[in-house]
Amino acid sequence: MSHVLSWSEDELSSYYFDREIDLSWLNKSSRHQFRWKSVKGPWITSDRRISSSKKLIELFSNSMPTDVYVSTSSWLNPINLPRIKDTKRPSPILLDHLVVFDIDIRPFCIIRLEEARKATLNLRNWLIENTDIKIRHITFSGSKGFHIIADDPDRESFSEPDPVLREEKVKSQRKQLLNQVIEAGHPVDKVVTADTRRVIRLPGTIHGKTGWICTILNDEWIELPVNEWINKIPRHESAIKIPKRPPIRIPKFSLPKMNLRLTSKKIVSPPQYTSLELSSHVSGTNDRSAFVSWLPIKWGDIRTSIEKSQELFRQLNLAPIAYFHDHERVLAIIPRAIPRDFLLSKLSQKDFKNFIYETRHMNHSWTRVSGRLIGENWEGEIEPVTVLGYDFSDECLHPWSAPHLEICSRLGLPIREHRGDVSGSDKVPIRVVIRR
Repeated sequence: MSHVLSWSEDELSSYYFDREIDLSWLNKSSRHQFRWKSVKGPWITSDRRISSSKKLIELFSNSMPTDVYVSTSSWLNPINLPRIKDTKRPSPILLDHLVVFDIDIRPFCIIRLEEARKATLNLRNWLIENTDIKIRHITFSGSKGFHIIADDPDRESFSEPDPVLREEKVKSQRKQLLNQVIEAGHPVDKVVTADTRRVIRLPGTIHGKTGWICTILNDEWIELPVNEWINKIPRHESAIKIPKRPPIRIPKFSLPKMNLRLTSKKIVSPPQYTSLELSSHVSGTNDRSAFVSWLPIKWGDIRTSIEKSQELFRQLNLAPIAYFHDHERVLAIIPRAIPRDFLLSKLSQKDFKNFIYETRHMNHSWTRVSGRLIGENWEGEIEPVTVLGYDFSDECLHPWSAPHLEICSRLGLPIREHRGDVSGSDKVPIRVVIRR
């Protein structure tokens, strides 16, 4: 994304107070819960029933929203809903639940959005051919993808009189459908569809990260290339321009001339050197590991290696990634406290052989994070490149690793934002070693 939008109350109010948000696609909007993220920071849940656009916008007046959401479920009373595990209050009465499929392909750009469009079209056609659900419409989220909104004509679960059992039966019914979709190979969000407490972005509202408007598409648009209709999507005047390609930007840096010369002879490594090594183990935890490894030489030069790394960790929802280089290879550090077995299951043995071997046999891996001291001279000093992946960092569900946040800062790449839980102690697991 080209830049991070910083909204003001005036910018947002000029949009919302000048138009009407269409709620007609909801059978009865007053049965749904509405939530929004305010420009002042906190999330706000409506404490009133919303029967019209006017009533919703009136609630915005105290603090304008950067993002607005509506529940996929409708309730007898959507106000102040108790949590699922709350046994002290009466269980809410679920009246209906939309079938929603969410397809996002990061990052926000024409190429990825076109991939998401094709995936959404394939899913729509599959649903029509293989299920009885009735599709209402398809929505462009305003950023990385689309929502398919549909109804399930099978209402048997809603005949259950016990409200707790009713909600469980509906969730089970949605889960079965979701599993069928996933088994058929469709790249949908694995949580949204079966979650009766889920909220989705409300059409007609601003996407806070892009400034584009979440929009219900004309029926034929999903069958057309994104380039043919994207300019018809409304957007705020402060909206960012959608890039054509994934906007991976690596800062320019110059390499010493000696490293740019091609040589036909192999460089003989000195027999012995001293360096600092960092452990992947998250100090103070039992089974948590950060990712700390040099990227494979076969991935190519520094720029190409980083691009391939971004593709890999974007798919795994692991971010952000701090990148360093020693003029030949790239060092990657993901300062997250990731369950060790989970991390090992996601990495390729052929690409990260040393990291996987050591972690399996020693429960952690040591990786060089300094230059090599040979005699009285340092060679292969490590230099910072950049931190990438902030755009999908919110998708990472793992807590931060305190020691690895600290080492990133010491190496010159402090992680600029780390909201959420932090695991481990601040003690950095580092050692001095002599190797041959």
